[in-house]
Amino acid sequence: MWVKNILKYLFVLFGSFLAFLLFFFLSLYFNWFGVPLSSGDILEVNNRTLPINEGSNLNTKKILFGDLHVHSSFSLDAYLGNLPLLQGEGAHPISDACDYARFCSNIDFWSINDHAAWLTPREWKETINEIQQCNLISKNVDDSTVVSFLGWEWTQLSTDPANHYGHKNIVLKSIDLEDIPRRPIAANLAEKSPLDSVGLILQASALLEDFKNRKMIFDLRYKQIELKNRKKCSSNKDTKSLPRDCLEIALTPQALFTKLDNIDTEVLVIPHGTAWGNTAPPLASWAYQLSPDQNNNKYQRLIEVFSGHGNSEEYRSWRSMNLNPDSSLECPSPVLSYLPSCFQAGEIIKNRCLFSAGSEEECNVRAIQARENYILSNPLGHLSVPNQSPEEWLDSGQCKDCYLPAFNYRPGLSVQHALALTDFSQEEPFRFRFGFIGSSDNHQAKAGNGYKEIFRLGNTDAKGPLNEEFRIAMDRRSEEQSIPNSRLVDSNAILASGAYPREFERGSTFFLTGGLVAVHAENRDRDSIWDSLNRREVYATSGDRILLWFDLVTSQERIYPMGSELESSTNPTFKVKALGAYKQKSGCAGNEIIYPEISNRIENLCKGECYNPTDKRKLISRIEVVRIRPQIYPGESIESLIQDPWKVIPCEDEGEGCNIEFQDLQFENGSREVVYYVRAIQEPSKAINANGINCDLDSEGNCIKTNLCYGDYRGREMGDCLAENEERAWSSPIYVDFNSSDFLP
Repeated sequence: MWVKNILKYLFVLFGSFLAFLLFFFLSLYFNWFGVPLSSGDILEVNNRTLPINEGSNLNTKKILFGDLHVHSSFSLDAYLGNLPLLQGEGAHPISDACDYARFCSNIDFWSINDHAAWLTPREWKETINEIQQCNLISKNVDDSTVVSFLGWEWTQLSTDPANHYGHKNIVLKSIDLEDIPRRPIAANLAEKSPLDSVGLILQASALLEDFKNRKMIFDLRYKQIELKNRKKCSSNKDTKSLPRDCLEIALTPQALFTKLDNIDTEVLVIPHGTAWGNTAPPLASWAYQLSPDQNNNKYQRLIEVFSGHGNSEEYRSWRSMNLNPDSSLECPSPVLSYLPSCFQAGEIIKNRCLFSAGSEEECNVRAIQARENYILSNPLGHLSVPNQSPEEWLDSGQCKDCYLPAFNYRPGLSVQHALALTDFSQEEPFRFRFGFIGSSDNHQAKAGNGYKEIFRLGNTDAKGPLNEEFRIAMDRRSEEQSIPNSRLVDSNAILASGAYPREFERGSTFFLTGGLVAVHAENRDRDSIWDSLNRREVYATSGDRILLWFDLVTSQERIYPMGSELESSTNPTFKVKALGAYKQKSGCAGNEIIYPEISNRIENLCKGECYNPTDKRKLISRIEVVRIRPQIYPGESIESLIQDPWKVIPCEDEGEGCNIEFQDLQFENGSREVVYYVRAIQEPSKAINANGINCDLDSEGNCIKTNLCYGDYRGREMGDCLAENEERAWSSPIYVDFNSSDFLP
């Protein structure tokens, strides 16, 4: 009898468990508990520390700092990345970005730029309202107004270099309803949502794995259904005549610019993350979009040089793959400053083969095949090595001599490469004319988060799975052993599923706190900030609030500031002034005691650490001048046209910055256009992930062992992974074209 009772009890218990699983599966499928993510509530009390008057130039312009690339959890990748399963902090609505700018970073302006492909009509409406509220509350409450701009991200990518145009932030000047587009304009990423690969089984597994945070999983399901229910806009109607609730797509920059022309509102289009190997194919190049059709100098006046995802400034002649005359690809040999990942794939397989007692001849054959398989598996070549570990790849794929480079660097999409190119297909040569900005590209609504190098896992986008099992699933690793053979991977099939298994572990070591854009503005208001951005009188910083002036000065003391275009027949003279950023005190300075709600907000958002300057500045160590001479005939060698650095000028900074002057004595003889910009380099200080891969080197400078700073469960006890770093500011270029008949007074 007792046996029967036990069996009955076990049957009931098992049935209850199955019923429990069925209930939650059905609750996910039918979305019984999911609700839309709110845009949040902005705190209506004053805690603005009055910004220190950052000085003025001869025209009495103020220097204001901002962040024009910020994501809330309305961005799907931000939502997924902030799941506690991925070491995230939970959802961050747009209100968090507004209050972070006001209370934590104390910046002067910022922009929201959630991915258009994943913004629903409801979320776009809420985004508009939240930005309007942020401006209104800050204007009415704060001692010093934070100007908030509305925008979105046009997120395009392709595995074909000729059709890859990259990511671009759209920033609108006006926040008046009559000037705002009915909907953000997306790119082709809308065709494949990451949620398509996050099926119900995986969502249910995540629910069971992290039951205490089940609300985020249910709300994710709500987002999934909301996105799937959208209809694409008609392609044969102009933007203004389309309904509000459809998904509008522009597949190319040309299509995007045409739609913006139709909207007829003041807007900036800012390319960003251009040299990222995670999103750009190996042979991607600015040459594919240097034309009046695919580049519009009216809109594309700025480019993001630096962000929390790394630096995209510097050009190098090497490539991750070589293109043969027959259009086939081959793996290049290593050079001192670059180890191709395809080459290292061969070395991994060779080492495994030798360890398994294979012959030297056989292992070399397998290495050659491994390199070929890596290329044929592009862009998911790392999956061609079975059960690959991040340590085996050493520092392959990385620019070893670049300043804080983006992961898996693409030099063909560097800013310097863009400035050196010329399109000769028109009657008049056509060139890019970019001003430089820095941004955060933060995905936790932390606008201007680079003010202190703290809280790596919360203050950067370094994220990773909660446990080992989830890590294996994310990286598409198998349970098989590290066999000494490579394999072909059907990348197209994997990408078609909506998945994009990236090198999370190695990539997380490249995530930094964000950069900033600085403007030379007449006043502290929307119109003045916009005018500065539009005329390119702006500069980028790696996060520190360095002060920088860069001017061309004529013999009659006429000043052409950074961002200027001019013609000259005489050798130009330049003046540079730079002051280091203020050193920081710990904690915050404000009204926390007066307003208890501020204390809670500061603790939740700022983790008790705000922009809190002392009255002492860091020192400027040197000024580096970069000179670029754009092509004057087709096929002119790019490498010889980029002089970086052209000049290095030491600063004797004793706390008051430095002032220097230099002249280009070769300009007149060159008889061609020349582009000049400067970098102000600050004394070394500690920064998160400044060592990147962090290699142990042999006597010849080769990486022999990596010390990765993980973003996943292994990174909890690793701290902030600080290393020495020379923070810097990049001026916007001054474009000087030679004209023998021109005389500058």
